[in-house]
Amino acid sequence: MLIAAGATLFNLVAMQWIIEIPQYRMKQFLMPVVGIIAVGGNGLTQGDAPASICYQYTALMIIMPVMLAPVRSRITRDYYRWVQNPATKPGKGTMAWLTTSFLIMVIAATVLWRVGN
Repeated sequence: MLIAAGATLFNLVAMQWIIEIPQYRMKQFLMPVVGIIAVGGNGLTQGDAPASICYQYTALMIIMPVMLAPVRSRITRDYYRWVQNPATKPGKGTMAWLTTSFLIMVIAATVLWRVGN
């Protein structure tokens, strides 16, 4: 539980630094709530152990900032370009990074969980 609480604090602090768009900064505080509802609800309906639910929640809270931090300036730049011209698409490098890093981190979290069990 302490690790999950630490991951929540890490997520809240990191996402405030990563998200440079003022109207989205406050929405980042909803992420732990959504994570608790989604991961906790799913885990409880499947009958998962509390340790499993905490691990999944912790992984979710850590994955998002780690995935977004390296491309934070590009995300902000792409957002403001999109505001000026809604037909603007995000950079291919940014999308490739987000997709690849997300997949790698989910696979790593899954493998670590399986090895630990």
